[in-house]
Amino acid sequence: MEDNISSSFNNNLLFHLEDIDYISQSYPFISTSHHTMILFMDGCGTLTIDDIPYLVTKGKIFLIQPHSMIDLSDLTKQFHFYKITFTAFQLKHEYPSPYLGALFSDEVEYTVYPNTRFIRLTEDLYHLKPKSDYLKQHGILYELLNLLFEHQLHVNYQLTMTKSVEETINYIHSYYQQPLTVKKLSELAHIAQWQYSAIFQTLTGKKPLDYITDLRLTNAKELLLQTNEPLKDIAQQVGFDDEYYFNRRFRQVIGIPPKQFARQYKQRTIVKDWTGHEVVIPSSPHRIIYHGETFGDMLIFDVQPIGGDKNSISKSFYKNHVPYIQDVAFPINLEKSSKLNPDLIIFTNNDERQYQALSSIAPTITLNSWDSLEERIRLLGQWLSQQQRAENWLTRFKIQEQTMWQQLQTVVEPGETASVLTFDHGKRLYVMGCTGLSPALFHPDGFQPHPQVKKLLQASMGYKEIPINHLPQYAGDRIFMLLSDKPESQKATMELMQSDIWKSLTAVQNNYVYLVDATKWNYSDAFTREKLLGALPKLLVTAK
Repeated sequence: MEDNISSSFNNNLLFHLEDIDYISQSYPFISTSHHTMILFMDGCGTLTIDDIPYLVTKGKIFLIQPHSMIDLSDLTKQFHFYKITFTAFQLKHEYPSPYLGALFSDEVEYTVYPNTRFIRLTEDLYHLKPKSDYLKQHGILYELLNLLFEHQLHVNYQLTMTKSVEETINYIHSYYQQPLTVKKLSELAHIAQWQYSAIFQTLTGKKPLDYITDLRLTNAKELLLQTNEPLKDIAQQVGFDDEYYFNRRFRQVIGIPPKQFARQYKQRTIVKDWTGHEVVIPSSPHRIIYHGETFGDMLIFDVQPIGGDKNSISKSFYKNHVPYIQDVAFPINLEKSSKLNPDLIIFTNNDERQYQALSSIAPTITLNSWDSLEERIRLLGQWLSQQQRAENWLTRFKIQEQTMWQQLQTVVEPGETASVLTFDHGKRLYVMGCTGLSPALFHPDGFQPHPQVKKLLQASMGYKEIPINHLPQYAGDRIFMLLSDKPESQKATMELMQSDIWKSLTAVQNNYVYLVDATKWNYSDAFTREKLLGALPKLLVTAK
């Protein structure tokens, strides 16, 4: 892939500088007739290129193809940027011909670190404009393009290394019974050992040896539950040479000795679920299918689900933490679920017909995903026989959450209200209640729900569809606008943000509007809520 990019960029194209401008006034639209490079020196908001929105921050670079439409209407009034236009010529024929396609990547937005050289070169190019120094101008243009090109090569190299590490993870799953070292795995990936460990931990959330140990212990738990073999034999089958070391590691990681684990599993407990079923479940369920939008709740416990909605998980922050999750589809597929041979199914739906079908596969319990985070975690702790782990996590999370809001006292005024809005199912506008991003914003030391949102919370409503002309009745002092990944909903969002009703809102006039990726942040599960503790201050402080 790198060779193809290099060949296209270096050998097949020539570039001719057309112009460079420094823009600091409001142009609602720019239509490009040439390749265009934009470097933002200041400003924030949304830049829309051919109906696709991009978040603008200082230092962001955009490389835009000819015949594109750039919408600047949703940027702050204080924006400043350099606009460089140039023509690309292709050398495949006898005479050079204009080239209108992507230069070396389909990427539009770039962030080059460090960006000081890129900024300095751009400023030098601008200062040369009145001098008409052809050679220096074009030399700088080529340097700028080369910086972006090197950035893209680096990204592609990172992707190649990531793929190599992913292949070694597959290798681990096939040969975990054999002696494995980080040195051996890094050699298989053809990557330096320190780079291998860093990429591995990014992908899985664990160090390589910890991951191997967890995999061995997971398979040991299977054998403990399915056989009566001696511990020495089980230890050897999963890759531990020493029974005593196996026993010690099992206790360290799982929390109880192997024999006690086997005894507890054989016990049963009766629970009552959200929809009123009394269900007999294993006291320590091991093979769990979790189907619902709060899947990330499970990741704080010492058991990983074997099945879930993989499409939803693939868009989440925790996708690399469950790389081998099996897909049971959405709506949940009975055949796929049955093949996984679960010992428990947790189902965040109140459809009784689906429940009856699922309960024929394995013990099934329903969970209300719109319950508070605290209620859900405590229930799961009870069902998984990990009550203490649940309490420990809740205590730690509450302290971290309290600390975050206290640090934001200079940013959030007492009593400020917030609302979360989104378009979904096409052009239908929703205000969020007790699900998704919304409940994470409300705290005694943080934002307060807008009075209309408070009614949704009190009624335990996840969301409410509203007509656009009712928007002022639901808009808080701060508005968090969730951006859908669906084109029709994206278009509806952009149309709303250009409307008079939107511009009349106090939050909009005060520049207290935050654009948030719905596919990442519109979840209230424990994993995402922890991530938000770090992301929310950055969003609020940067925007301010």
